[in-house]
Amino acid sequence: MSPWLLQKNDIGRYPKLLVSHPRDMDTLRTLEPLHHICRVANLWHWRLAPPPDADGLLLRRSRWLEAYGWSVFVAATCVAAYGLFVEGAEKDPDETTVTSIGHTVDFIQLVSMRVAHLAALLEAVWQRKVQRELFAELGEIERLLAMELHADVDGGRQGLRRQLGRQAVWLLWGYAVSQSLILVAKLLGPGHVFPVYWIYYLLPLLVCGLRYFQIFTAVQTIRWHLDILLQALQQLQEKGVVVGDHGGSCMEAEDLAMKRLVAVRLIYQRVWALVSLVNRGYGISMLLLVGNDFLAITSNCYWIFLSFRQSDASLGDILNILASALWSAPHLGNVLILSLLCDRTTQCGTRLALGLHQITQFSLQLLHQRLHFSASGFFNVDCTLLYTIVGATTTYLIILIQFHMSEGSEAGSGKHD
Repeated sequence: MSPWLLQKNDIGRYPKLLVSHPRDMDTLRTLEPLHHICRVANLWHWRLAPPPDADGLLLRRSRWLEAYGWSVFVAATCVAAYGLFVEGAEKDPDETTVTSIGHTVDFIQLVSMRVAHLAALLEAVWQRKVQRELFAELGEIERLLAMELHADVDGGRQGLRRQLGRQAVWLLWGYAVSQSLILVAKLLGPGHVFPVYWIYYLLPLLVCGLRYFQIFTAVQTIRWHLDILLQALQQLQEKGVVVGDHGGSCMEAEDLAMKRLVAVRLIYQRVWALVSLVNRGYGISMLLLVGNDFLAITSNCYWIFLSFRQSDASLGDILNILASALWSAPHLGNVLILSLLCDRTTQCGTRLALGLHQITQFSLQLLHQRLHFSASGFFNVDCTLLYTIVGATTTYLIILIQFHMSEGSEAGSGKHD
């Protein structure tokens, strides 16, 4: 049997983190500030305990957090149902056609955001065991990186924490600026009913944004591990050139290189399993969050078109158009960041294949175990998602515009008759 073929028994040759020292779970400590915030938002239902539990992990089950999670989900469901059946039935008979379309667009966005919020809450509490398995797999990967490849895992954790901290500040700043400008624009415009709608919309928006950041964190953690594998392969290539030049004890060097390559293959298999856990734990959220963003972008673009067409260049119309554009900014930013992060992470697997194109069987493993992030199996999340959203938005806008113009022409002909 070829030594390049990875067998199931190979995994048992390496020490398991599940029965190891709690120091190996320092990644949980690194992400502890994020987990505290997610507990408040009902997106994390584990507590971090000093001693390991029966499985050797630092995660302990908390029935209080689970009860809190289900209670918040039931309350949010009741609010969403009330808004759908009661608030949606309220209509003003004196409003114009454009104003009626604007209220319909706002109502659709609010319902869509609440559905995405409910999906995130439900998936977080329903898939909480998957989150635990994810960190268990992550701990084993980091253990292998430190033992077999002698990687600086502790330094990598600190760098990851600093990077995530900077990104969190930028994202929070973006949300604060966009929402503040939206509120100011609406308050300066005619009518003051918007702040009530904005308050109803803001809480689900922030929770969904936090769910996005959880996904960003998982994807960037996976990319960090793949970058370590790429560095290990580059070191092997460099050492191979030195051994070939000096012609020394090639057998010992080849054995060492073989062991490192087997370790790289084992770690890659675990990273592939880690990506599968991410898809299981966050797939429904990605599906409905991206769907909500698509709906918000499309409806806001349609509303901007109607505002331009009916605009008389007044200050109120300009502020409404500006507010609608700003309203789409967080949704567009979330999809853009998610697609770029997932695409760059999957490209790391392709770079691994290119670096090992001369090792046939490892290349076949990389070919058959390609990394991909999936929105619950409906579509892959990468840069092609951006092209799909742009194309679909354009198509639906054309349909809506044509429908609106045909309605206008029919109304005009009816008046002449």
